Amino acid sequence: METLRATVRVNCREWQGELKRIWASIGYDEINWTYSPRGKALYRTLREIAEVPYHVRSHNTLTTGNGLSQPARGSTNVYHEMPDGSVQYDWTIVDQLYDTITGAGFRPVIEFGFMPRDLVLTHNAGPNWLRDAGRESYETEGLWKLPPKDYVRWADLVYEFVRHCVERYGAEQVSRWHFEVWNEPDLPTYWKGTLEEYCRLYDYAVAGATRALPSVKIGGPATSGPALEAAREYLRRFLEHCVLGTNAVTGETGTRLDFISFHTKGAHYSRPRVYNPFVLVERESPSSASMMRDIRAGMETVAAFPQLSSVAVIVDECDPAVGAVYGVYDNPNFIVTNTEYYPNFLCALVKRILDLDMWFNRRIAFITTWAFYFEGKRFFEGNRTLVTGENIEKPILNGFRMLSRLGQTRLRTTSTHSRDVLGAAAPDVEVDTLAALSGKKVTVLLWHQADAWWETGEAKVQLGLEELPFQGKATLHHYRIDGEHSNAYAEWVRQGKPQDPSPAQVARIKSRQALELLWPPQTFDVPPSRSLMVDFSLPLFGTSLLEIEPA
Repeated sequence: METLRATVRVNCREWQGELKRIWASIGYDEINWTYSPRGKALYRTLREIAEVPYHVRSHNTLTTGNGLSQPARGSTNVYHEMPDGSVQYDWTIVDQLYDTITGAGFRPVIEFGFMPRDLVLTHNAGPNWLRDAGRESYETEGLWKLPPKDYVRWADLVYEFVRHCVERYGAEQVSRWHFEVWNEPDLPTYWKGTLEEYCRLYDYAVAGATRALPSVKIGGPATSGPALEAAREYLRRFLEHCVLGTNAVTGETGTRLDFISFHTKGAHYSRPRVYNPFVLVERESPSSASMMRDIRAGMETVAAFPQLSSVAVIVDECDPAVGAVYGVYDNPNFIVTNTEYYPNFLCALVKRILDLDMWFNRRIAFITTWAFYFEGKRFFEGNRTLVTGENIEKPILNGFRMLSRLGQTRLRTTSTHSRDVLGAAAPDVEVDTLAALSGKKVTVLLWHQADAWWETGEAKVQLGLEELPFQGKATLHHYRIDGEHSNAYAEWVRQGKPQDPSPAQVARIKSRQALELLWPPQTFDVPPSRSLMVDFSLPLFGTSLLEIEPA
């Protein structure tokens, strides 16, 4: 086990502006689980964690179906054409969705997708009912990926949707939401139309949304990772359309764009599913460098359009690996979402994105962790989720807790073992920090991070606090996420990995799911120099939060 000796410095008088809460966003495919009993319970937990309103994005906002979600699927069943050609809208499911989200004090990111069955030109193609699969051709043939048969009716659908939200929640609240047109239209996984058809789809959506609410925030294109040339070119051509292209609705030059969105994933495992238990699976891990290359490439593409210099950017899928539905029974590399690795990776990623954001005039509004929960899964299945069975909280929620406790003003920090993941010879392991100030309270988030989840190691950390905003006695609270603290998964392993845990085992596992102190609260004398040194060990994938304030 390798031991690092890292020196970290925090200067409490060197302010770097507001610490943007870019992490305050989640997303998921299974839209109907929002308002299930377990979904509502999870929203109550998130509400307790959140220090600012979270942004919540979901797929399947317009998808046709019976309202029963399954992994990567869901529906609202909003749009229906009648035999006489008229249109009817059913808001039953939509109201349950956004009542739950807004009831938690959060703000929806409403993704206009996917195409309702009655708006698909070829929705009767193929067999009407596949009895052995129980699905219609709309689902089995991916007809929900097609452009609409009638763009005017598409615009009317968007208009009615936004208008209904305004009537139910008020224009002031809905003006704070984000309305996004489609998801990853650059990939055939989600869009079977051309780029030109997507731009037309966008123009008509803008026309419908702004007709319902002139102050609406509407944008896109929610493309995949722009480090790949094809994705970057798709994003560039869409932005070019918005700035210089001919609007399909008005015939004028340009289209309104209130925010720009794209995605990044840290890993595309070579074999997401390996069913043969006798086959040795290659170890693969998320890549911090890959994610930062995506975000840098996206920001460079956006920056090439000075006409859009005031438009915010959202990385509204920002995850360690592709495939939220995959887990450790598909590929053991998905273990990263169960353990202390996940919050550790997130905290380090937040700091890297904040640093990059400073180079691009602080335009990144937020990043979205694509994780919620799944029904019918085994305990700690390894999916990209926030909770497992019995709503036992995974360590990632403690990562959000730590981030939420950071102060409002970012402080300058240095570390002898930070790493530039985009550098030519970036080290494999880092110890780094993000620190902030609120009033006289100093908060310091520290992590010992590596991309390879199978590595081991320890760091001896010397934390130096300089120019503290007070003298006299100070109280230190030191919270920790690692294999021994704030980790329900580790406790589940200690309990023997039960898949049918007893009530006593569930209670024991849940007793370790909250944020835990490494030490009892300590009191120090702050000398006249207003400096303080704190020494401690930090295992690899361990994350510490230190809070220092007047006693």
